[in-house]
Amino acid sequence: MGFRSIRVYNYRNLHNAEIDTAAPEVFLVGENGQGKSNFLEAVYVLCYASSFRTRTDALLMRHGSSETALSGSVTETENPTNDPHVASVDPQAGTSLARCTERRIIWRDGKKRVIVDGRDVEDRKELIRSLPCIVFCHDDIQFVRGAPDMQRYFFDQTLSLDDPLFIDTLRDYRRIVRLRNSALKEYRTELLPAYDRQLAQTGLEIQLRRREAVAAFSATFCDLYQGISGSEDKLVIEYRPSWKSDPPLEKVIALLEDRRQTDLAIGTTTSGPHRDRFRFAMNGSDYTDTASTGQLRLTSLVLRVAQARFFSDRAGRRPLLLLDDVMLELDPVRRARFLAVLPAYDQAFFTFLPDEQFNSYRKDATLLYRVVAGVIDGESG
Repeated sequence: MGFRSIRVYNYRNLHNAEIDTAAPEVFLVGENGQGKSNFLEAVYVLCYASSFRTRTDALLMRHGSSETALSGSVTETENPTNDPHVASVDPQAGTSLARCTERRIIWRDGKKRVIVDGRDVEDRKELIRSLPCIVFCHDDIQFVRGAPDMQRYFFDQTLSLDDPLFIDTLRDYRRIVRLRNSALKEYRTELLPAYDRQLAQTGLEIQLRRREAVAAFSATFCDLYQGISGSEDKLVIEYRPSWKSDPPLEKVIALLEDRRQTDLAIGTTTSGPHRDRFRFAMNGSDYTDTASTGQLRLTSLVLRVAQARFFSDRAGRRPLLLLDDVMLELDPVRRARFLAVLPAYDQAFFTFLPDEQFNSYRKDATLLYRVVAGVIDGESG
């Protein structure tokens, strides 16, 4: 599984071109601000029809343009053993287990159109498992030291990779919260009993899924952190749900009733999975209170490795990896350890600054491109 080629049109600062990407690893080398991250973003957008850098699609268009488009030729392979550690079928071998698909995303007149093999895709949920992609970037540090909603986002993303139907559960829950909040603001108290029951039912499902995921995820994360950091101390992730101790449905409904006056006074729902928290703990203390920026950065890298491992172990498939200048702050020892624990992948895109020792990571089949002012040029040798 991977992109054979990617075409960009009026996308950010990138020059219109079709780029050959038919390789297990693609290296993009250039100074900051030249377009390396923009190309990685384009790959991500082709996978999920959304950016990991912005929620505003208009920002993806080249300045002054009224339309933009991306297209990608994708080789999809099936793993007959369902084992993530078994090598994927080589598309060059011509076996029946590999097929080529085309993805196009077009923005025109303020509207976005997603097309896979000539068919319009109406729900992004359809894209999640067909071309799973995990990005490593500097903003990932917010999953560790950022606001609680960032940790919730990370674990919900992890669960959605494992089970795209979880997206529907999240959508239902958010819809119920919006309706309940509207009723609170308008003092429509007669609506609240029905909303309370719906909120409790859907919220308990989310809480159960998060608890199970964190329990499995934390063990993998802890081992990876010790292996990369060289620390003997265990760094664990603790789930702290808004509703304690997995209460039965009727108890949650009663809790919502007890908090009703408070909720009415401030016009918002004050308990539920949208208030859940996650804690990084070492030796019983909050790790983020004392960790340096470098340690937090390393922790965010380990989170992404663990996320990729979690997906591979559950789905029996390899994700695409996008690594955006993330090794820059690692010392040589930790950099080597990080690369050693990267999960198996069918394709990975790396960005580097020109003075980094990227040739030491390069393999015979790696494609190397220089990126200057939005122009992506190949380099031989």
